[in-house]
Amino acid sequence: MPEYVKRERIVEGWELLKIRDAASPNVWRLAMAALQIGLRVNKLIETHEEWLMQRGDGWWLAPSPGQTKIKGVPKMVPLNSLAYEALFGKTPRIGGRFFHHWKDGNSFKHTWMRTCERAGVHDLHFHDLRHTFTTWLTQCGVDYAVIQTLKGEPLPGSAKYYIHNWNARLRDAVTRLETFTKAVLNGENDVQVPVTATWVPVVQNVNPLTMRNVVPRDRIELSTPAFSGLCSAN
Repeated sequence: MPEYVKRERIVEGWELLKIRDAASPNVWRLAMAALQIGLRVNKLIETHEEWLMQRGDGWWLAPSPGQTKIKGVPKMVPLNSLAYEALFGKTPRIGGRFFHHWKDGNSFKHTWMRTCERAGVHDLHFHDLRHTFTTWLTQCGVDYAVIQTLKGEPLPGSAKYYIHNWNARLRDAVTRLETFTKAVLNGENDVQVPVTATWVPVVQNVNPLTMRNVVPRDRIELSTPAFSGLCSAN
């Protein structure tokens, strides 16, 4: 029997530019969210506006918990400006799920395949963007422990008990990732990454997260208004 070979595909810069030209605005938003946040497609699609909170250093996202212990999900993820723009888009919204156009990853799969076909990009799974997220963070010089934390993966041994100031480390990582991504989108080869965090612009029409308006992440069902939406092949 052949041994299992782990998939190591990531998106190349030229491929990303072709996908940007071929994708609809909503597909491009979801792709950029995957590259900047690193969540799996199902977690991105179910992301709700009320799961965001603003802190002193910018916006943070509290994803819904994972269904199993095998697939890690981070408790909190800092959002850089590219991630924030990917979630909210440029068109007016009335709240709820950011990507209500699709029910789950399966309903989005064929849309992604058609987009890659139009772009002339072959054998690129949407999950490969999560691999790209990890690879780009490594190229930015981000520590292994920080990358694992952003992915929601456990750290070996007792490492998590001896590493402190996590918020600043996580924020710095996604800031470096933002600069790297912008360079890729500009077709630049020599990428310079910053060592300090940047601010994410504040939008006045977004209510801060409070116990009164928060929607419990483990209580939202497909049948509720907070999770439902018209599914389309955008």
